[in-house]
Amino acid sequence: MKKIIYIIFSMIFLLHFEDSAAQQSNQISGRVFMPVMAKERRKFRGRIYRNRLSSAKRSSTQNKALKSSFIDIIVSAHPVPSDTLPPPMDPVTIIQVNAEFVPRVVAVTPGTSIRFINRDKFFHNVFSITPGSRFNIGRKPTGVSVSRQINKLGETKIFCDIHAQMNATIICIDTRYFTRVGPDGTYRLSGLPDGSYEIRVYHPDLPGVSNPVDIRDGRSQQINFTLSR
Repeated sequence: MKKIIYIIFSMIFLLHFEDSAAQQSNQISGRVFMPVMAKERRKFRGRIYRNRLSSAKRSSTQNKALKSSFIDIIVSAHPVPSDTLPPPMDPVTIIQVNAEFVPRVVAVTPGTSIRFINRDKFFHNVFSITPGSRFNIGRKPTGVSVSRQINKLGETKIFCDIHAQMNATIICIDTRYFTRVGPDGTYRLSGLPDGSYEIRVYHPDLPGVSNPVDIRDGRSQQINFTLSR
């Protein structure tokens, strides 16, 4: 009798384990295609003056500056329906280095704290005038770390009042299933529970795209996206 009970419990455990493993192995992957993006270059008056007669050289340099900024793309899977918000993430860091925000785009869940750290040898400021997410940390010297909590869903645009070319975006989303696109344009979302999702692709300078998907039973699906201007 004990042997029969042991076998029954073993089968129940095995079925539960296989079901959990199947849900954890649900995966959506693919590639994001996007138009060529022109990298904004810092302008220095001395350089402009020295090269004022070298139009061909400037044109060549500008062509080399063209790049596809896949690193700024976030792909996220939003459960449908979605009636609960995910918990806050561990603190996320944005540094100021070489007069740029790095990374330029970060994705967080509501309530997550962002640490801003100045790694340059000169002062920086971080501020946002986004409605519902306004803040200003003031001008901070090298090595200073200041944190701000992000609660508003959607975009929070940040800037530096000292360096006009500096900008970044914090995108606060209602899901914990998201990833940054790789440098080759590919992405992978793994460990998705069984269910229906809306897959969204975000880039701060291009219109977003989305696609509905239903995934279950440990399946893998491939979905490609194309961003346009």
